[in-house]
Amino acid sequence: MKKLLLPLPILAVSHAALADIQSEYELTAEAGIVYNSELVVEEIDQLNNNGDTARYLSLDVSGDWIVADNLNVQAGYNLSDTDYQDSDDFDLRVHRLFGDIAYDFTVLTVGASHHDINAELAGDNFLDMSRDSFYLSKLFNNSIFVRAEAITIDKTFDSIPERDATNDALGVDAYFFFNQGKSFFSIGYSADEEAASSAEYSYDGDNYRATLSSKFGANDNHRIQLHWRYFDRQYQAQLPDIGQVREDSRNTFRLAWDYYFTPKFALATQLESTESSSNFESADYSANEISLLFKVEL
Repeated sequence: MKKLLLPLPILAVSHAALADIQSEYELTAEAGIVYNSELVVEEIDQLNNNGDTARYLSLDVSGDWIVADNLNVQAGYNLSDTDYQDSDDFDLRVHRLFGDIAYDFTVLTVGASHHDINAELAGDNFLDMSRDSFYLSKLFNNSIFVRAEAITIDKTFDSIPERDATNDALGVDAYFFFNQGKSFFSIGYSADEEAASSAEYSYDGDNYRATLSSKFGANDNHRIQLHWRYFDRQYQAQLPDIGQVREDSRNTFRLAWDYYFTPKFALATQLESTESSSNFESADYSANEISLLFKVEL
């Protein structure tokens, strides 16, 4: 397990420089309801075709430090909790800790990050996951931002060791800003390879994504965002349950609208539609999600 990266920049900076550190802190809290027409735990192919409504809570605390002229450090903690009205087997609580360090070399920004994630399903420990990444990024003419990233994810399941896996991915995303920076369009692609303890859960995948986002209205108090994601996975060995090699593909569209009553208090709404196609029954479904949340940003 790799250690959190936060101490690294501190060791590299003199006491005099530490006195000049600029810092910024944020706290975001969300509370509301979510309705899902199909209940899904993707990591273990758990599916319930009976829709249900959940109470959703989340808390996000983060810090951003400019340690030196070109050195930036970020760290934070996130907690999300989904509690369904009738389907207790799908209640999900996720804890996430992260650290990120980046240095701007002018020609390129070079960075690395580490995430530790713990998920509880139905009140029991379910999944521990670590995510490490190394990335390069560049802003062109204050209007085009490009980021390339190499990612390694380690998954450890509490009671399903055959699904323990390492996932290696390479990806690139490009962001195009317009409308005086109030709007952007992004497009991205990544290829990943997952090696699981049992070969039938190992796969090669392709992931495509695009987002259109814009702020508008008085004082930019409206934000609308349209997001699309598609992936396909080719598994490496025959799945005994179906007597053949598994093949998955998934198309997801999401429309989100945030309305800010004040700069720190907003109503966040979201519609999401997913079409999942697979020769494995538990991964073959159509799902719709609607959420209505109140959000406070401090």
